[in-house]
Amino acid sequence: MDLDGKNHRRLVAGVGSSILLDFHFTEGEVYWADQHTGVIFKASVGRAHKQKLYSSVKNISGLAVDWIWNSVYWTSGEKGKVKRMDLNGKNERTLFRHLAQPSSITVDPTSRFLFWLSGGVTPSVQRSDLTGQRKTMLIKIREQLKALTIDREDKRLFWVQFGLQGESAIASCDYNGKVLHIIDQPLRSESFGMSIFLEHLYYTDAASRVIKQVKKNTGGKSLSVNLKPMAKPPVGIKVVHHLNQPMADTQSTLPGCDEQSGNCVNVCSNLAKEGTCKCDTGFALSKQGTHCEDVNECAHWNHGCSLGCENIPGSYFCTCPKGYALLPDRKTCQEITPCGSNITKCGHGCLMMDEGAVCVCPEGSILQEDGQACTGCSSADNGDCSQICTPVTPSRWQCGCLPGYQLHQDGKRCIATAPPPYLLIANLVDVRQIHPDGSGDHSLVEEPRGTIIALDYDPVQNKVFFASTRQKTIERVDLNGGSRDILVSDGLDSPEGLAIDWIHHRMYWTDKGQSTVERSSLAGLNRETIVSKGLEEPRGIAVHPFAKKLFWTDMGARPVVECASLDGTDRVVIASTNLVSPSGLTIDFTDDRLFWCDLKRGLVETAALDGSGRRVLLENQVGRPFDLAVFEDRLWISDWEHRELRSFHKHTGKKLQRIHGNMVQPASIVVVHPLAKPGADVCLHLNGGCAQVCESKLGLAHCSCLSHYILSDDGKSCSLADVSNTTADSEDSESTHLTSLNNKTFNDESTTIGLSTDSDESSKPTLYTDKMVSDQNECDSLRCDVNAQCLLIAGSPTCRCVEGFTGDGQSCVDIDECKQGTHTCGKNAECQNNHGKYLCKCQEGFQGNGKTCRALDTTSQWVTTGSPADVNTTQSHINSNSVESCPSTHESYCLYQGVCFYFPEMESYACNCVLGYMGERCQFSDLEWWELQQAEEEKRRNVVIAACMVVLVSLLSVAACVTYCFGARRFFHKQPSVDNVSETSVTDESMSESTTASVPRFYMVVDDRVEGLVIPAMGCPRRAVCPSCSSETAAEESGTFSKHNRGYECSMVSAAAMETAEPTIHHSSPSLSRSYTCTTFKPPLLSETTSSESAAS
Repeated sequence: MDLDGKNHRRLVAGVGSSILLDFHFTEGEVYWADQHTGVIFKASVGRAHKQKLYSSVKNISGLAVDWIWNSVYWTSGEKGKVKRMDLNGKNERTLFRHLAQPSSITVDPTSRFLFWLSGGVTPSVQRSDLTGQRKTMLIKIREQLKALTIDREDKRLFWVQFGLQGESAIASCDYNGKVLHIIDQPLRSESFGMSIFLEHLYYTDAASRVIKQVKKNTGGKSLSVNLKPMAKPPVGIKVVHHLNQPMADTQSTLPGCDEQSGNCVNVCSNLAKEGTCKCDTGFALSKQGTHCEDVNECAHWNHGCSLGCENIPGSYFCTCPKGYALLPDRKTCQEITPCGSNITKCGHGCLMMDEGAVCVCPEGSILQEDGQACTGCSSADNGDCSQICTPVTPSRWQCGCLPGYQLHQDGKRCIATAPPPYLLIANLVDVRQIHPDGSGDHSLVEEPRGTIIALDYDPVQNKVFFASTRQKTIERVDLNGGSRDILVSDGLDSPEGLAIDWIHHRMYWTDKGQSTVERSSLAGLNRETIVSKGLEEPRGIAVHPFAKKLFWTDMGARPVVECASLDGTDRVVIASTNLVSPSGLTIDFTDDRLFWCDLKRGLVETAALDGSGRRVLLENQVGRPFDLAVFEDRLWISDWEHRELRSFHKHTGKKLQRIHGNMVQPASIVVVHPLAKPGADVCLHLNGGCAQVCESKLGLAHCSCLSHYILSDDGKSCSLADVSNTTADSEDSESTHLTSLNNKTFNDESTTIGLSTDSDESSKPTLYTDKMVSDQNECDSLRCDVNAQCLLIAGSPTCRCVEGFTGDGQSCVDIDECKQGTHTCGKNAECQNNHGKYLCKCQEGFQGNGKTCRALDTTSQWVTTGSPADVNTTQSHINSNSVESCPSTHESYCLYQGVCFYFPEMESYACNCVLGYMGERCQFSDLEWWELQQAEEEKRRNVVIAACMVVLVSLLSVAACVTYCFGARRFFHKQPSVDNVSETSVTDESMSESTTASVPRFYMVVDDRVEGLVIPAMGCPRRAVCPSCSSETAAEESGTFSKHNRGYECSMVSAAAMETAEPTIHHSSPSLSRSYTCTTFKPPLLSETTSSESAAS
């Protein structure tokens, strides 16, 4: 369509819903790639006949056309490759391998540059030349990057970036990554395409199905190009104009060097001219003199490497086999040997040098300044990264963070988002709440008579659980204070460890006096002892709900750190050596590591959940550590000797700090934060405090309201929406005049969506997508979720999640009706949650629609159709027992976003296709389906015609045979003379003899064992019917068979028999195994017939 939104027309149909787009202005061709199938096509703008160019791997993530050097470039995010080929699909080759999720490739052939986005831990913008050399990183950005496009007029790159909190911006920089310019702009992250032309930036909005325009340098309010939404969401976009694909300058085609890329344009034959081409180190000029080629240094005697050499573009590096390491000269390999006793921190061996032993570091790590310890992703300190460490080169790495955390400016630490954390400390006579730095100390629970040592908290109910060894009770209190509830008071002796399973809603504790580990519900019910055998003095305890493991320490005569399943079975020893009095225990859920402290030895150790990788973090630097807690990259310890709290780095044990002093007796410590106990569904308890809909996200409750309600200022309650005024004030729809350009523009055609004008709809919130395009600009700032609708309520736009989802509209998640108990399934039915809905399935032995299940064998309510596309997905059918959602093994059964269903009674699968696709697996577009149906119809028509011809020929053959046989029968009925009839007995052998006489002879074979039955001869060559013969002449003619063995013989005996009025004469021969009675006759000559007739007369 034109830049003013007019003159829509379709170029090519059936290209799929997820494509990448580019064009060749001079050739008048459009190129696109199907991201799912990996097929690259092209089509002429005039003829619109698509041509398949190349079948690549799936998951193509970028496509670009070089209109000067006539090449096509594309990226594969999954394979990490950049490839190129000619415009005709030939000469395909790989430019780059092992890239970090490359996407959105674009090209400037006039400057001979390739640009693309790189994903991974730290997204970035990359650049290289057209030959795949001189790759460099232009800029690194923490936000998610999408839709890289190029402004070839100003030599700038534009892209879109999205932050962790949903914020979005349009950013740009020059070709060298300098002069960075960022404009905050409300955008949406799904299905985003962008293109630059002159002073404007055009991008697609899949949610509102429009193309929008904004000023590229200043941003601001966007304008809709097409006044009516398109029939399908727009994905890719390109502004086609000769200014967007300028030809190379005349100077650039002259012999010389490209100043920007350093590549030779045309090699000078006359060295006297300026611009003599010269290649960089590691490259040599090709034989043709047109480009620089990589020099394989390893081909020349390993280039000095003692054992191994690996070539890379422009350089090389030496390698060593396992058990060897490179010396500082980076060329010589030497065998790794065990280190001496004076070097204790080297865990990977040493190299013996002239000046002494040197510590060896594994790949991905480097030696620290002390020369004895390594640092890096493969070392114990995790490269000094708090959570994720990703190697970049053998000596470089990058740090990253898990969801819910943000990378600090130092590029190493991960800081938790949402509310600030705080500590809960059991202080013998009270429970105190302080900040991680030791400030803000105040008491939550006071118990002057008790001895509070153990505590933990439940993030779902926001309750603190604590145990008193003197009162011999386990109690709980709200995190905000209030009354205390005694949960367990009987049968306790010395409860010193307490752990809350916030996923399975269980409470575990250790009893040092009774030498047991027990558990109960969070209300203190269903109490049971799960571990007692072999325990002496159990103290610390921690639970890992996701690994379904329980860990505890035992301070008895045989100190040990153990683990078991949540029911106390499958016990495994984690650590049992070099222990004296293991006390506190905690789990780091971000690293899945276990930390414990030894009260008497004064040390802190760590190991993996299976006990591997055990090492000492801190030793002889704290007095008597009783308990510990971990969060982010810090560990907190309660010191009984100095009666204070201390903290240090969880990976290195360094940066030891004194946090808080002057305490009575600090014991158990826990960190309170939504991410400290991940995966907690806070909506399970009192609906998270929400009046209607609650969504648990990263341990926090996000409240929203149902349709016709709006969220109140408190963020929890809902009030009825004021729908008295449901019509938004429309802005002036004055169209912005765009200069008409003599260009070639093309995109998918659009269809009109009508507006509802019924008066009875005025009382409902109006769907914002049904309003004028000028109003839709206000919805941009809301950033509604893909599972939300933008509604006009009291004249203002509001995001509301659609039915089956909950959230604030900007983030909508599926409602688990089965878990919340809001489903309508019957008592004999099982509820199965699906995305946006749920299924009711009758239990085994019951039948029904899921809401009502009876113990009857009724028939299925589903009516199957000829096409899987006819499957109805209304709620009444979804809740039927005769259909289920497909298992995970068939998630990709339906193509192009089709919904898969399984019919248990028929043991078959069906797809509900989206608009525009059909077929058994939604594999055809409408046009392809129609063509296939036409071909099938023509095939069926041809088969019917062929079958009719066969039937007609068969009928004609039968009619001819019947006519012949009828005529022969009439002929033989006219021969009543008995003189010409003879009967004899023959065997199978005699009947198999063939004759060549000209006079035909007919036989009727009758089994002698069947008395009174005459079997008519069938299957004769001419279909002749053997007439009945008189049995009286059988004996007389018995010897005349050899004389009359002429004519035709019956080839088979009919199974039918006719009863005769006269008795049949039995004739058998003792020498024959089987005997037959055959009646024969010889047709008389014409003269004989005439004389017979005359004699008779």
